[in-house]
Amino acid sequence: MARPVHTFDNGVRVFEDQLWPGQRARYQKRNVHEAEEEEIFVELIRRLPPDGCYVDVGAAIGYYLILARKLSPHLAIHGVEPLERHRRLLSENLELNGLTMNDFVIHPEGFTSSDGSATLLDRGYSSRLQTAEKELKLSLSVRWKGLLESVGLRKEKDARVTIRTMTLDKFVGRIGRAIDLLQMDVQGLEMEVLKGATESMRNRMVKTFLIGTHGRAVGLKLHEECREFLRGHGYSIAIDLPDTKTQPDGILVATL
Repeated sequence: MARPVHTFDNGVRVFEDQLWPGQRARYQKRNVHEAEEEEIFVELIRRLPPDGCYVDVGAAIGYYLILARKLSPHLAIHGVEPLERHRRLLSENLELNGLTMNDFVIHPEGFTSSDGSATLLDRGYSSRLQTAEKELKLSLSVRWKGLLESVGLRKEKDARVTIRTMTLDKFVGRIGRAIDLLQMDVQGLEMEVLKGATESMRNRMVKTFLIGTHGRAVGLKLHEECREFLRGHGYSIAIDLPDTKTQPDGILVATL
């Protein structure tokens, strides 16, 4: 029997069994992954030079990678995804959309403020490094965690996986070029990633950041911290939405 496929209104296709109940409920309201962020993403991709560079940090099952390729066939696209299970699902979805791994460069590390290794708590789309989890436990009530589990935004039990970590500064050196658009969805580790990018910021190697901020989910002021950190490194804030209506994270766009 063929696996059921979910087709989004933008033409991106993923296998149904990869989706969580909370996601399916959200897609019934508007059939795209993140309605507010996607409008911003599409506009930013369309502004890039045809041979520009887009990096998706926290690529998961490949939704934004596939959408970026559909919008800009000649763009250099890098996906950063440390969870091996997600990379397998990503590969399935690329084939489903008529693409291959050769159409992208996929990096298996996680980004943080230092190079080395770390423990990743495997919660599917809510996976996070254990350092971020310690912050989470200080702020989330048992009731709130139970609610997240009930709607499919948080898995009840975690697998712990050791992953390699690297800084964004080291990554820029690896790819050897400036990044025109860097999108980030790292589940509460936003500031750690930015702290590992100070050299790249100083050298103007990341032109635009599109960050899904998770401060609301963990009870921290991450959105404000990211905004002020970027301002302090010479970026202008183009979009500042700490409290989105249709998705669980805020949206921050910063440009040089």
